[in-house]
Amino acid sequence: MVDEVKHAGLTTAQFAVLKMYCKIDQTVEDDMLEALISSASTQIASAVQTGIAPELLLKKPETRDRFFTAVIKQVKEEYDYRGEGADVMRYPLLDTVSAIVNQLRTEVSDDAND
Repeated sequence: MVDEVKHAGLTTAQFAVLKMYCKIDQTVEDDMLEALISSASTQIASAVQTGIAPELLLKKPETRDRFFTAVIKQVKEEYDYRGEGADVMRYPLLDTVSAIVNQLRTEVSDDAND
């Protein structure tokens, strides 16, 4: 059975992994998490290539796992530091997320040139 996409572009299984990574075991914050996922995945996809849809990067086997890893890392950062924007100096994307973005940029641009 194919896992359906339900949570801001993530499958139910991916959403469960993200919640585990963020150490969330209740459903109370699911709506907020979905908003964070949507925001982070759009931001990361735009950093990879302007105008590319996050769903495209999640669908392709070559990019899915790394893109998903970047999303969960960024969502955890946003989740952990929510409400502390002025108190903590943070860059828009984590260093590890930026590294993944740079890897994906080369692959996505190669695909566009084929």
